[in-house]
Amino acid sequence: MKFGTFLRLKKIEDADRDFENLKVNSFSCCHLVYKPEQYTEEDSQVIKAAAEKHGIEISALFAGFRDSYTKWNFSSDFEDAGINSAKYGKERIEYLKQAAHFCKWIGTENMLIHAGFVANNPFSEEYRIMVALLQDLATYVKALGLNLLLESGGESPIVLKRLIEDVGTGNVFSNLDTANLIMYGLGNPVDAAYTLDSYIKSVHVKDGLPPVTPGELGKETEFMEGFVDFPRVFSILKKNGFEGPYIIEREISDAASEIQIAQTLQSIKKMVL
Repeated sequence: MKFGTFLRLKKIEDADRDFENLKVNSFSCCHLVYKPEQYTEEDSQVIKAAAEKHGIEISALFAGFRDSYTKWNFSSDFEDAGINSAKYGKERIEYLKQAAHFCKWIGTENMLIHAGFVANNPFSEEYRIMVALLQDLATYVKALGLNLLLESGGESPIVLKRLIEDVGTGNVFSNLDTANLIMYGLGNPVDAAYTLDSYIKSVHVKDGLPPVTPGELGKETEFMEGFVDFPRVFSILKKNGFEGPYIIEREISDAASEIQIAQTLQSIKKMVL
């Protein structure tokens, strides 16, 4: 069983210190967030060496976008959030293709992305565009021996499953984000764990509340203080044969963050081991 958290690397010079901190806090893996202006093989070797030195597996590169056009809302984000943005999508896909090579260099087979909102109607132009864009990107990363993981939340679980199967390249899977499904108001992680089943390659352990204000997502909460039924989610995942990685995600930034993450780690171990 693998347990980890996010490693948000701001400067390449911090790699050794940041991986050491994961080891000190009893993590065996991480999802790496690293968004330089240009991905280089030189930087990848620094990161890979630091991870190996401290015995941390990089389970996935969470390849985001360098731009700041995404607002994480239910208004402008329908057009601006993902690779399907008419204004920003092309440059994002090119950046993700750079990231795919970096993913290969650091030695992980999984590249994780927020693809953007997915239309419910499979016959709509928006849906067809998303399928075509993902087919292009998934084919590109497949040639490098990589999987493409789609962050859950911006669509219902069954729509995500249909999307994966319609892309049809065989290397597209899901990262189950337990809170996103609730915070977007489009699903529930209990249902998603059941529906997505073997398509789930990793899990972000996070808690949150449903949205109540039109145009805004629900709020993240501390672990076990939101609407996520973690015991039931973990039970379904275990029944499906999922063995991790369980990645603790905490976007609440405060002085208690490190303590809360450590406490969450101990809690989820008790639930899944």
